[in-house]
Amino acid sequence: MLRLIFSLMLCWLPLVAMENIKHYEVFVKAYEQKDALLLISRRFELSGVTFYLTTNTQTLQTKVLALDATKLLPLDERFEQSLFAKRLKESTALHVNGGATHAITQNLKAIYLSMDLCPSSKQGYEREFIEHLTKQNGKTPIAIALSSAWKEHHEKEFEELVHNPLLQITWVNHSHTHFYDPKLPIRDNFMLHVNTDVKSEILGVEKTLLEEGITPSVFFRFPGLIANEKLMRELRETYFLIPLGANAWIAKNEPTKTGSIILIHGNKNEPQGIEMLEKKLPEVVKTYQFHPLQEAFVP
Repeated sequence: MLRLIFSLMLCWLPLVAMENIKHYEVFVKAYEQKDALLLISRRFELSGVTFYLTTNTQTLQTKVLALDATKLLPLDERFEQSLFAKRLKESTALHVNGGATHAITQNLKAIYLSMDLCPSSKQGYEREFIEHLTKQNGKTPIAIALSSAWKEHHEKEFEELVHNPLLQITWVNHSHTHFYDPKLPIRDNFMLHVNTDVKSEILGVEKTLLEEGITPSVFFRFPGLIANEKLMRELRETYFLIPLGANAWIAKNEPTKTGSIILIHGNKNEPQGIEMLEKKLPEVVKTYQFHPLQEAFVP
């Protein structure tokens, strides 16, 4: 029976993960697994068992694992020379653009679709667009940047997205509350606000996803794509997350091209972007191919 429970946990089934996670915290170590070096960035307890959120430093894929604590290692030169460390350093230097805006790969047809789910008072989500997209493209990789504040008021819509068999979702951290005050200037808004609790904003989304049985990715998108050097440094040195910008924000009429990270909003707050991309879809699908976000950073 104990072996069965552990196997279920290691598969990370939602049924198991619905129990509340305890002691979720930043915990930074390395771990060697076969020929791979894993970065451990978080630690938590579930049903009395310690789990770790890990990132493969060559593929950038994240997994939740129960590991032998006696084999945990400090970060050393091998980590500093890894592909992940290189991408982390590159992307956190781009604070003006909110992070990485396009792929480093040379695939001439690859593009990367991202959809933000910021807090919204509007009901539903862009369901018709998703249906139109998957009808034209089939099963589609998409990065969904989730704020906990959107999920809290759209549980049914969240579940529908999670269980859509035609979406291959990479879950991106889009902050817990996604603070925004239209009365404040940009320099004091979003996560630049003086009262921002960076730890809560980042860990809150991760814990929300994990308690739904979903493993968060290694990517973070700043609300409004607004950051500064201090925030980028925290992302790099404390949280080990790659900031995700965009160079094809559709509602701003930014063109899609090879390697573009495309940005649309699925919360019904930016319908013009949805309408514009929907009109372009036949040509986009004919010219390019949607790829999973991780592939934008792996040669």
